[in-house]
Amino acid sequence: MTFEHGLEKAGSNDVDQLDIGRREFFRNGGAAGIMGVALGTGLIVPMGSAMAQTGPEFPKPKGLLPGGQSDSRFPVSFAEPVTEGLRLVIEYFTALNQRDVAGIAKTLHFPFAIYENIEPLVYQSEAEFLRNPPPTLNATGSGPTHISPHSYDLLESVNVHLYCPVGGVFSLGFTRYKPEADKLFDCEGIYAVTNNDGRWAIEMVSTIIHERGFEGDPHPDAETTARLASEGYLAAFGYRDETLLDDRTKGRGSFEERLPIGTRTASVDFGYGPRDRTRNARNNDPMKGWKVAGVKSRLRVSNVTADVGEQQTNLKEFVELAGGTVGDYGYTRINEHRPLVLHATHDKAHVLGGYTRFTTDSRFISETRSVGIRVRKGGHWGSSGGIGQVTHHDASNSKA
Repeated sequence: MTFEHGLEKAGSNDVDQLDIGRREFFRNGGAAGIMGVALGTGLIVPMGSAMAQTGPEFPKPKGLLPGGQSDSRFPVSFAEPVTEGLRLVIEYFTALNQRDVAGIAKTLHFPFAIYENIEPLVYQSEAEFLRNPPPTLNATGSGPTHISPHSYDLLESVNVHLYCPVGGVFSLGFTRYKPEADKLFDCEGIYAVTNNDGRWAIEMVSTIIHERGFEGDPHPDAETTARLASEGYLAAFGYRDETLLDDRTKGRGSFEERLPIGTRTASVDFGYGPRDRTRNARNNDPMKGWKVAGVKSRLRVSNVTADVGEQQTNLKEFVELAGGTVGDYGYTRINEHRPLVLHATHDKAHVLGGYTRFTTDSRFISETRSVGIRVRKGGHWGSSGGIGQVTHHDASNSKA
């Protein structure tokens, strides 16, 4: 896997392009289709879902205009997800602060994944987690542990990075001290919180520590490689280079080398991809893909294989859909976050992904946000996992 940056990333195998104008499309009701995605890696953790349901679980928000997506302005995206997410990351930290492994487990979904280093540890059940906790969380007194005896933790920061009806991504930072008040390290983590079958819990975590004296060390390579790869990939949409976008050996335009074969990766998928979100908005059914009932897991765990898989971008459909009701799609730019990297060390980074789409005359169409994990392995950086992706702002909902 390389990038999970949204509609530009998603492929489609089966959808026919209707030869009618955008506004005529809205009057006549739109077209239906099925998205096909070539993953290229094996799925380890089984996933259940309620995708067979036909009706939306979430009502269409008041004020959502025809052709618009449900973006971050609507309370369905933030009221419950952000409330539950903040509660859970604080409960998780409180249990860690108290060295309460069972308390940590109660905040988690299972299967659960944690990136302590550059590859994830995966736990299929609470019992497995309690028998053999991750070393950074192991305060049981037996087994491998990275927790210094009698140390204590001070909460430093909590942030919200993205959210949607079924989940959100949060970061939490703390400082650990020895009992005599000597600092050990800063810890910066990202937390994927999801609603699976009516229960909110943390599904994946990644942490980075900075030992005393190493706080604030710059890692410009993490920033630069993420930016260049994403910019190259996104530019291919503006240049209408479908051959390049279908070529996984070139990273679909990123030209980023794949992580070594056998590398384990993990992602959290909110279950409603960017192409489907845009297509359903076109069909005036924007809430159709947000599912909770029956969802057993949103965690995907894979190993990088020699098979790069196939890709069908269906650029013709993309161009027709990508402008929403704003105008004709022109091109895509990486989001203006400065910097892209939230946290980094020498071989792992937490990155703000996403993009902004513009019309041919440079009017804003929409902003999509994502959070990802990038690692350095085999002598180069690469994308190791995505932690959610949402349409943050859709100008199709902003008509006077």
